[in-house]
Amino acid sequence: CVVLSNDISEGPDFSALGKRGYRVVTIWHVDVVDYFTKFYLRGWVRPETAARWERWPLPDVLKLVFRKQAECVRHSRRLVVPSEPMREVILRCYPECAADRIVVVPWGNVSAAHAAATDAVAEASASEFVIITLSRLSPEKGIERLLRALPLVRGNYRVLICGAAAYMSGRRYERMLRRLTNDRVEFLGHVTGERKAAILQRADLFVSASRHESYGLTIAEAEAAGCRVISHSHYGARGRVVNCDEPAELAAALNKEIARGRSAKQPVVVKSDAAARLAAVIEQVAAEA
Repeated sequence: CVVLSNDISEGPDFSALGKRGYRVVTIWHVDVVDYFTKFYLRGWVRPETAARWERWPLPDVLKLVFRKQAECVRHSRRLVVPSEPMREVILRCYPECAADRIVVVPWGNVSAAHAAATDAVAEASASEFVIITLSRLSPEKGIERLLRALPLVRGNYRVLICGAAAYMSGRRYERMLRRLTNDRVEFLGHVTGERKAAILQRADLFVSASRHESYGLTIAEAEAAGCRVISHSHYGARGRVVNCDEPAELAAALNKEIARGRSAKQPVVVKSDAAARLAAVIEQVAAEA
């Protein structure tokens, strides 16, 4: 029997399963310790230092961050992560973990979809250069970095902010974002299905200014739709990578893309063997002595 856990903090009791001889394979969506140190501790503590805190007496909420992740590493036969940088951080944090126990499997298929333009997209004129973001409205997504760069951006552009306020701190963050906007920025709320497909089809540039992305699934969606990409240097960074903490640097990258103008889009199907690779991992663990 192989137990496949689809998360860490919300996963099962790894220690109890391991002590009873169950073989566990865990899919890591986020390295919780790495995320905690970057976002909540502002990078003041390195994740490999914070990982040792699991030995300390901790309140329950921090046990879910530090102790749960350490137990996951100890008692999982394989750790499946979406990017190589995540693998490297885990090895630094848990040097006792054998490197061959960590398997990099980027996330699944994303295919381009076509749909009729929605009202919000139709309002963008044919000459406007359309820039989009696609994420929940939450501080770690860094959308304010884009908005703070806009006063330095030239040309005929429109910015579409796609996503709804997150459960924690989302409403307050959305209010802050709206204070930073100008008349070229629109908030479209949560978008799905044909509406999302139409927005991606019309967009010229996708911006991922996130402080942390394990893989960047929305980047893959934008690439599948033929969008150009600017991203911060998180683990899922692709396209033109810039330091989004610097408004002038981000604005310079935006101005270059706008100066290139609109171009014919070539949507692609991003093929992935993620399911087959994950199945192979499970079969390998099942066959082990």
